[in-house]
Formats: sequence, C-alpha cells, structure tokens
Amino acid sequence: MAASKKGLGKGLGALLSSDGISEDQKDSVVDLKINDVSPNQGQPRKTFDEAALNELADSIKENGVIQPIIVQRKGKSYTIVAGERRWRAARIAGLKLIPAIVRDLTDKQVMEQALIENLQREDLNPLEEAEAMQSLIKTHHMTQEQLSKKLGKPRATIANAIRILNLDESLHEFLVRGDLSAGHAKVLLSLKDKEDQRKAADVIIARDMSVRQAEEYVRKYTDAQNNPKPAAKPVEIDPQAKLSIKEVETRLKKSLGSRVRIKPSGDASGKGKIVIEYKNNEDLDRLLEINKRI
Repeated sequence: MAASKKGLGKGLGALLSSDGISEDQKDSVVDLKINDVSPNQGQPRKTFDEAALNELADSIKENGVIQPIIVQRKGKSYTIVAGERRWRAARIAGLKLIPAIVRDLTDKQVMEQALIENLQREDLNPLEEAEAMQSLIKTHHMTQEQLSKKLGKPRATIANAIRILNLDESLHEFLVRGDLSAGHAKVLLSLKDKEDQRKAADVIIARDMSVRQAEEYVRKYTDAQNNPKPAAKPVEIDPQAKLSIKEVETRLKKSLGSRVRIKPSGDASGKGKIVIEYKNNEDLDRLLEINKRI
C-alpha cells in the first residue's frame, strides 16, 4: 500500500454514491498493489463482456482509474466489494497500483453492497440477480421482507426474481446470454414440466417473441395439451443445428468484437436473422468500417 492518502473531494464522493454504497466522511483513497487485490468469490456478477472490458482498459490507459474501487481487508490482502470491472480493466491496462477505499465490513455487508451496486448499475442478468438474492436469504438468513427493505424493491419482486432459479437448468445459459428475459422466464415457469419449458423456450427464441407473444404462445400450448385435438406444438430445433449456431455466433463475436445472435425462424424454410449489437455511435462506426473491409 502506498503511504500517501488522498481525501475524497465533493465530486468524487458523488461518484462513489453511484456504487450504491453509502458515503462516509472518514473515507480516504489509498493506492493498493493490484496483485494484492482479488475478486469476491460471492460477487453476484459472473459474466463480463470482453469487448467492453478492453474498451474500459483503453480509457484507463489514457485517463487512469477515475473512480476508486471499494475493498474489504482480508489479512494482508484485499477483497473487492465494488468495482471488479474496473479492477479487471486496470489489469488489462497493465496498472501496478489501483486507487481504493478500504472498508471494515462483514461478509454479509460485502454481499449486500455488491448486490446493491450491481442492481443500481443494472449490471446483472436475471440469473445472477436471483442467485445473489437467494444467497443472502440462505447464507445470511435474511427474509424476503428484510431483503426487500434493503434493496428498496417490493417483496413480490424479490419472490418473482428468485423463482427464476426453478427454471430448467438447461435454459440458464439463455438468460445469461440475453436470449431470454426475466419476463420470458416467468412465462415459462407456468409450464411445470421441464421438457415443456425447453421446447417452448426453443420456439420463443427462434421466433424472437416478445413477452406478450410468449404468454399467448404458452397459453395456446397449454390449451393444446389439455385438448385431444392436435394444436400448436413447439417447433423443435435439431440439437446439432443449435450447436452449429452457437459456434457461428462465437466466431462472429471474435471477428467483429461485438455480441452476435443468430435467430432461426424455427420453420422448415431455413430462414432467420443475425443481430449484431453495438454500444454507441462510435461502436457502430467501427462495425461499419469492418464491413467495408469484408
């Protein structure tokens, strides 16, 4: 740890509040050796966009780490409470030191504050959010009502978020990738049979259905099960075809540096569409330049 300490200015304090972590006038920023800092194994956020990390690393090379991370002391080392993305990008940028605020927190407080930070930044996918809430309830013996007050969310919202964990495990990856939203998951949970959930999810993804369209589809599918007459049944996508789609998505992501999703129509026509995501106008210009070279 560097000996020098820097007091928090008014502007920096305002930035810290955006972490979802309360400010303390006693807080001071210190420079820690980046190798003495490690991620929190209970950190709710498990996925980090590689392209976005590299973009942040470039900014850090140019401007440094403007907003300090918050850490918990663990013996001679430190565990990240808030700011793992900044820490990862700083490592990519080759920094040896990173500005940090050291807090004396319990493991329960670390988990609470890490969850609050990510929820306020909307950094978590529905599965990560549900797992973090469940961990606070089971590991730290919080009730849904207590968690509701801590996060500032209605208790029903907490209950619905945790219900996502009951979704068939084979569909969890689609939640992480964003192919299914929390709303889609809630619709699929109305199907009690796991196989029905998988079949319906394949159709919802293949046809790029909105939550409202998914509700209507699942309603018709349920009616068809209770009706002896053949009705709307899910169009199953061949497992080998799904594997190939994922491989192509991975190759395109690597070559374009952006998230890519392939959405087949789900019928026998073989049609579909490719969705390429971009973060801002500059990122769009970058993709257009790549397109010119193809």
